[in-house]
Amino acid sequence: MEIVNLKLYNFRNYEKENIHFSSGINVFQGENGQGKTNVLESIYYLLTGKSYRVRREQELILWGKNEFHLFGDFSAYQRSLSLESHYLDHRKIVKINQVPCKKLSDFVGTINVVFFSPDDLMMVKGGPVERRRFIDLHITQMYPRHVHLLNAYNKVLQQKAALLKSSIQSSKASNIEIWNEQLLDFGSKIIRNRWHYTQILSKKSQEIYSQLSSGKEELAINYIALGHQNIEKALKEFPKMLEEKMQQEMERQIILVGPHRDDLNYQINGKSARLFASQGQQRSIILSLKLAELEAIFKEKGEYPLLLLDDVLSELDIFRRDYLLEFIQPINQVLITMTSAEKPSKKIKSLFQVDKGHVGRIH
Repeated sequence: MEIVNLKLYNFRNYEKENIHFSSGINVFQGENGQGKTNVLESIYYLLTGKSYRVRREQELILWGKNEFHLFGDFSAYQRSLSLESHYLDHRKIVKINQVPCKKLSDFVGTINVVFFSPDDLMMVKGGPVERRRFIDLHITQMYPRHVHLLNAYNKVLQQKAALLKSSIQSSKASNIEIWNEQLLDFGSKIIRNRWHYTQILSKKSQEIYSQLSSGKEELAINYIALGHQNIEKALKEFPKMLEEKMQQEMERQIILVGPHRDDLNYQINGKSARLFASQGQQRSIILSLKLAELEAIFKEKGEYPLLLLDDVLSELDIFRRDYLLEFIQPINQVLITMTSAEKPSKKIKSLFQVDKGHVGRIH
């Protein structure tokens, strides 16, 4: 999977830019704050419908403008695809080959992408939200219908939350039971998807982490559903937990049970990575997860996804950096950002200089 061409209009600090890419390693070089990361962010947004940096599209618009427009030409599975994303007046329009998409799941997963940045350390040391977001984004690329489940589940959450905060007490319990039935239906499917794909990523990431630690450390990754590591036990107790927590939810006016509170647990040699892992160990966990994600997509789709590396080489020691560069050699296309002070690898195919929202090709 490759990106051939990218056009940006009013996106971040780019007013109008057209970038042509090559196969292999493409490096975007420049000082901090010039727009290197914005190029990768625009590609990621074009392919997933989401930014990995902000929640609101309004923050992606060039200052003083009221819309942004992205166009990308891609190659995948021996065919060419054109993707377009237009955001205007709090409304997003997405097209594939000029045909509008009605739903996010119509285009997510069309071209697969793996993104890797220093901020990914929050997947280890941050809260459960970041870890759930990681696994859900991975699942939606492999299984686009997961988007439907998440949207349906979140709508039910909103309805139930509004009911819990309502001052109308008559029939509140019976109405909550109705929403709980839907939470149970959508939530159980989400839990199974997350558990399944966690198992896939866990096996490969364990192998990679073992190599990074020269066999001295063992990484374990588990999906914790409803407080349980055993998936079948969690699903069996799900309806019982909804019933038992109903009175407490009405008193506190918050939803206490469901996969929106689940987590991924990373352990090194049996100890919590979030609490005890060093900075180097945390980076090894993220590196292992991202490379495992690459392999999982390749195994499922038969092609490596587009790989975006945002300023990660400088964050890795020599051993991990060399391991990463060696690992990505079979990948069709890799886009890397780095500062001008860094020395780009001799293996790069194309080098771009980024300066104040303009991209110039050096070779």
